Amino acid sequence: MSKTANVIIVGAGPAGLTLATELANAGIQTHIIERRAKPSNLSRAFGILPHTLELLDMRGRADILINNGTPWVHAPLGDGKHSLDFSRLQSRFPFMLIIPQCKAEAHFEAMALKAGVKITRGMEVIDIKQTSQHVITTVKTAKGINHLQADYVIGCDGVKSTIRQLLNIEFPGFRYDCTLSIADVHLTYPPEPKVYARTTKRGMVAVFPFDDGSFRLIVLDHHYMHIPVENPLTLDELNDSVQGILGRDLGIHQPTWMSRFRSEQRQADKYQVGRVFLAGDAAHTHIPSGGQGLQIAIQDAINLGWKLIAVLKGQAPTELLQSYEQERRAINSKILKNTDKIFKYEISRSLPARILRHLSVLLMSVPFIQLLVIKQLSGVTLRYPFPKQGSHKLVGKRVPDIMLIDEFGHTHRIYETLRRQQFILIDQTTNSHFIKNYINTGNEQLVVLTGQIQPPHQLPCALLIRPDGYILWTAQSENNTTLPSVLEKWLPKKVHKDQPLAA
Repeated sequence: MSKTANVIIVGAGPAGLTLATELANAGIQTHIIERRAKPSNLSRAFGILPHTLELLDMRGRADILINNGTPWVHAPLGDGKHSLDFSRLQSRFPFMLIIPQCKAEAHFEAMALKAGVKITRGMEVIDIKQTSQHVITTVKTAKGINHLQADYVIGCDGVKSTIRQLLNIEFPGFRYDCTLSIADVHLTYPPEPKVYARTTKRGMVAVFPFDDGSFRLIVLDHHYMHIPVENPLTLDELNDSVQGILGRDLGIHQPTWMSRFRSEQRQADKYQVGRVFLAGDAAHTHIPSGGQGLQIAIQDAINLGWKLIAVLKGQAPTELLQSYEQERRAINSKILKNTDKIFKYEISRSLPARILRHLSVLLMSVPFIQLLVIKQLSGVTLRYPFPKQGSHKLVGKRVPDIMLIDEFGHTHRIYETLRRQQFILIDQTTNSHFIKNYINTGNEQLVVLTGQIQPPHQLPCALLIRPDGYILWTAQSENNTTLPSVLEKWLPKKVHKDQPLAA
């Protein structure tokens, strides 16, 4: 059987499309197979947060989304008056971008196709087998059974992932017993500001505007939260919930989509079995509090993408792929715990919880505390648990979008430079000490930049940045001699492309 593609991705959602584009832009032959015959016009998610926009900017994909969405600076705190001011965040994207997931997916798909990704719809996976050299995926289409062979397969096929089930990977966790309501509607009397949230003793209502004039409503009503998910949500019930919680009529009409849902908190025991990986909702799912689902799906894809590229191009050993699960599972575990705490905080009707919500709103008026919360929500505080390669507090964190002026006066914006999907070494020493002494300038995986960061930042004199924008190594002075060992681990000399990988 001949190889169909280097990588087969199962699922054409945000994780699958982002990963496919990442691979195809680096020349990796990528094929997405999708069970649905056509894209969904429904949207679970509807917001992209600052750090996710930064990651997309590192690949030149952020601006088109921003131009087709609604940037919004203020995130409501639930008392109807106060909000978090994202403009205080030091980022090129100090806002949350409101854009329906279906609309974002349409742009992700266009980017994937432009990069050369093959997308086949109406194709359902029914079996998967692997050896030390390849994976064979058995699929069912309207025309019958077919077999596809690839070097790697990535399951991005959602919460009910077929790939995860075929691999017999456990998906432990729990399901909340609270039913929430969600709807895309039109409003005769929209609130001001249009991004609005209010929490009262009866429940919570959140309102988000879309650029077509419709609004997303999310409703947690204690009067209805134990109705089974299977019971249809009616306009009368939705109006009753909103009026009962807000004490006012929004004039809800012309719904395009209404549904009940119960969220789950689950994470796969493994993200990798041999040459098969899980990403996005196939690997983890959680309550939408904090809007993290779409964010971590894209983060999974960016993290896995550059590692697959390096291995497939023979630039790194297959052991590098093990770091995907090590890094992402640790991060996602923390996010699952945080979203669980937020949701329980949101739904509790106890007196202590109501007092705590009131105090929390008051605390948000303290600039330092508000900024800490904004950073946490936006994702810029994420830190990967890298092996110890230096004591600097920045190792493992995302690099800011700094500007560097080289000796010729040319300006380099780091996120634009990262669009090459390579490592970056910045050397600010006066004699380019680290580059002259440790770097082989012919290394195709590495971009070297000398000069000075402008305006001056409290950054080390030298730093090594991974292709996904995370700081891997730093040096406070020329006396640091650890760079060679870091380069040997992460940017080794050419390795054989067809290394066996235990299934």
